[in-house]
Amino acid sequence: MNVFPVGLMLSGRPCLVVGGSKIAGRKVKLLLDAAADVTVVAPEITEEIRGWVDAGKVRLQLRDFQDSDAHGFFAAFAATSFTKVNRQVLTACRAERVLCGVVDELWPEGDLITPASHRRDKLIVSVTTGGHSCRQARLVRDNIARHLEMTGAADLMIIGTSHEQLPLEQREPYHLTGRRLEEAGRLLMQIWGVHEFLLLNTCNRIEFIGVAAHRDDTEELIRRVLRFDALPSESYYLKRGVAAFEHFALLTSGLLSQTPGENHIVAQVKEAFQQATAAGWSVSLMDCWMGATLHVSKHIREAVGPRLTAYETEDLCLQYLRAQGETLAGAQALVLGTGMVGAEMIRRCVAAGMQCQWCYHVNEPVLPPSLKGKVQVISLNDLREHLRQARFVFSAMSSGGHVLHQGHAPFFDLERGVVVMDLGLPRNVAPELKTLGDNLRVLDLDDLKHWYHRELVDLNGLFDTARQTIHAHQEFYDRLVQDIRGNEARPPAASARDGDHNPHVNTQAARNSSI
Repeated sequence: MNVFPVGLMLSGRPCLVVGGSKIAGRKVKLLLDAAADVTVVAPEITEEIRGWVDAGKVRLQLRDFQDSDAHGFFAAFAATSFTKVNRQVLTACRAERVLCGVVDELWPEGDLITPASHRRDKLIVSVTTGGHSCRQARLVRDNIARHLEMTGAADLMIIGTSHEQLPLEQREPYHLTGRRLEEAGRLLMQIWGVHEFLLLNTCNRIEFIGVAAHRDDTEELIRRVLRFDALPSESYYLKRGVAAFEHFALLTSGLLSQTPGENHIVAQVKEAFQQATAAGWSVSLMDCWMGATLHVSKHIREAVGPRLTAYETEDLCLQYLRAQGETLAGAQALVLGTGMVGAEMIRRCVAAGMQCQWCYHVNEPVLPPSLKGKVQVISLNDLREHLRQARFVFSAMSSGGHVLHQGHAPFFDLERGVVVMDLGLPRNVAPELKTLGDNLRVLDLDDLKHWYHRELVDLNGLFDTARQTIHAHQEFYDRLVQDIRGNEARPPAASARDGDHNPHVNTQAARNSSI
């Protein structure tokens, strides 16, 4: 049968159940849950129905059904064990214009059916197959009910690690790229209590950011998928509730980056969110959290901006070279990778007056007018013949293996000296290239981080200002929790440190939507 899903508002309305069996009792209970005014007509009734009658919740006519019994009711159920009686009830209800559902083989002739339903407070989930398979409807209902029961314990959750917990060589095996990212997403989707999430993978951190049940078994399974279960507790962080809300806002504002204040993180977070949405990992709840986070992080940037000069990774590369006494104007630069970092690196090298070659693997970049005549585009297949010309090599490719390795050593001009900066994750440059002598300097992101120190910036003061900004927008977190749990009351305010699992973590390091 093709059915039209609808919720009947029966509060205070007179409803009739004809029959006194267990099946009739189930209909009575559904009507009582809807606050209907229930009358039962039957010569015999179960103890359960008798209890409702004795409690004054149900009216009782202890006799056989008569046609006149259908008069004055809004809806009725023919729930006897006799088809003849059920047909009589249906016919009488039709004459009185009363909606009627039938429990036996006559159900297709009735006006309504009761779907398999689960009720939790004000939330009701109903499943129907139009009478095709009651067992299937109950199976789906029970699975949804199990998932919904965990929403009462659900909150914001972040599990991750970064440069503050693990150096690059230890962190690299945990980065989520390619098939590993897709596999992690599929596994997380199977965990009861994980409602929505995104997976953030940047040059300095790996994070699960989601809405999940605050349960030890749920958290343990997430750690296993991320492979964090093999790490000591001080090598990763677990943040819940307000602490997770604060962390995500600080992260998106750029204050948790290796160079505090950089702007790439916003694009990286948006890209992770878009990927999660496309994969079905993220729906309305994460959309709401993202909207709130971007709003708050914008206010954080406005608050700390006057006291912070933002440096992107590409800026640090050129700052490092200048600090080492290198002459950039006229020098030959080779940039590997056409993603965001590679494209920004090219722009900065051109602005510094360098002669640039831009190496691509799959997607050949289209040069904007401002770069035409200043940048030579080459294929990765031709890399070796161009290495000898390069004074500076910046590698930012998304690759599952090393782009530069021992086999490239003979092609570098080691007499003149070469500086290679590995900006990729996983790392693009094989570690053995660091052993070829002083004339081939190889640096990765952590090397740049250790070189660069923000001596002129009071980071503690910046974080104090940022947290004050987050606290001023506490209502965004409150709304998120209300959406997740369906609470009508405002959740109690919590400290910004509540839910921070790892005391070793370095602290320097919206749209409202209905579920």
